[in-house]
Amino acid sequence: MLHVISIGINRFADPQIRDLACATNDARAVGALFRERIASHERRVITLLDEQATRANIMHTIGSVLARNATPNDVAVIYMATHGSPERATPNEEDHLYLVAHDTLYERIYATGIDMEHDMARWLQRLGVRLAVLFLDACFSGGAGGRTFCGPTRRENRTRFLDEPITLEELDLGEGRVIIAAAKDDQVALESRSLGHGFFTHHLLETLRRTPERSARIGLSELYETVSEAVMRATNSQQRPVFNGYTAQGALPLLGAPVDGAGADATTRTTDVRPTAQ
Repeated sequence: MLHVISIGINRFADPQIRDLACATNDARAVGALFRERIASHERRVITLLDEQATRANIMHTIGSVLARNATPNDVAVIYMATHGSPERATPNEEDHLYLVAHDTLYERIYATGIDMEHDMARWLQRLGVRLAVLFLDACFSGGAGGRTFCGPTRRENRTRFLDEPITLEELDLGEGRVIIAAAKDDQVALESRSLGHGFFTHHLLETLRRTPERSARIGLSELYETVSEAVMRATNSQQRPVFNGYTAQGALPLLGAPVDGAGADATTRTTDVRPTAQ
């Protein structure tokens, strides 16, 4: 069984957090691809968009719903398109990397965001599946113009901070746990209004959609290399995806053609705070 949780946030409750343009479209497209091209008895897809993607709901969906339904032979794919932010609770503490939920508060990112090291990495470790892959179309540079911003404590004290936060590539994930993210920690994950997607997600979708040749599956290393090269070409090397994790047999299905009876419902009403699962 393949379990997919696809999360995208364009609109944030705190007006101090800049809205995004393509994140919900990204998450819809990822969920739709798996719904349309894998038979319904072989997959379970949950999509969380905007108001559905609160910190509590994300935690519940990954930590409870997914953990409860998954078995040791299953594969889990978690996709998230949102802002990332480096921040610390006080000037004297270490930086952490946070993913921004719909209800994250700018002034309290450290308490209302999703800590990559203490929350997300631990969720991945605790899932009872043979393989869990986290795709992130977000970044943690704090730079302008993409899916990131700098938290207020770090922004106000930037010249004082000589240490850097732990990077995505340094997170300890354990066997069978992989993160593939849109950009290095000092880069910005860019959106393209003309594509209607983040550059990373667009090329991830294109790679997974390709028609299988010799095998119906693609290894995670090959997937990463293919997507990374395409993203670097499209962004003139402004954005280079990153890979962290180890798995001896990590692979995902190639989704070249729709499956009859798979079900093509790809939309989630953002006014409904419950996740859509199919």
